[in-house]
Amino acid sequence: MSIAAVAHVLAEHLWDSGEFPEAEQSLARNLKDRVRRALDGTVITTETLTWLIGAFHMDERDAECLRATHESDSGSQPDGISDAVREPREMIRRQWHRTVTVFERYFFDPEGQLAERRTKHVIMALEDGVDSYLFNHESSVEAIEVTHGGTLGPEHHYDGLVSHEIVFPQPLKQGQRTSFEYRTVYRPAPHPPQEVRRPARGRIENFDMAVHFEPRRLPSRLWWATWPDHHLGDPVQLEPAQLCDTGSAHRYVPFVERSVVGFRWNW
Repeated sequence: MSIAAVAHVLAEHLWDSGEFPEAEQSLARNLKDRVRRALDGTVITTETLTWLIGAFHMDERDAECLRATHESDSGSQPDGISDAVREPREMIRRQWHRTVTVFERYFFDPEGQLAERRTKHVIMALEDGVDSYLFNHESSVEAIEVTHGGTLGPEHHYDGLVSHEIVFPQPLKQGQRTSFEYRTVYRPAPHPPQEVRRPARGRIENFDMAVHFEPRRLPSRLWWATWPDHHLGDPVQLEPAQLCDTGSAHRYVPFVERSVVGFRWNW
């Protein structure tokens, strides 16, 4: 297998997903050592595995097997997160799907403002007739673009939350899966934010989250955090997190349920 070819496919994927700027033309060359170590069995990180799954459009069942094997081989399987939310907020409707996989990426501009969020989602219907996904989001959202797997539907306001429906091309039958992707653009806040939160009302399997900061505005300290509410209250758990050389931090957990998780930082 050609190390250079695999590195090139990874680079194309990372440029397309926005994880690295297209101006970084040396990316494929810089990835070759990482790819070599992964393919010869020396070492493969969770991040590298996630990139390979995305770059080669692996079937979700194969991806789940790969993640499980990787966690078993590493001997350091991360714990899931559950039951941090003690008083659930009222929702506009009950949850009629199970989330199989979520990839969530948050991007910040040179002023430290949240600029955009990119999400890739795989769900499985728990009953017949599942025709949409309810996307709960911050009130500072300026625009939502569904780039794959659906169209933007009605907006709802309830219990201090804002949400939009992402409507699927056709309703799902029980047990059927679908994937969709969307991009969220934000208005600047009065002050640069110091956290991003992602709620899990039901159970999210294979949750993968990352934050990307500009080199000119990096946090002085960073934590992976768990909260008891979508927007209110202080974290109930904080764990130090590290930025990589590109100004990014990443976290994968096998499941999140009835909890709110994300990153918190100081400027």
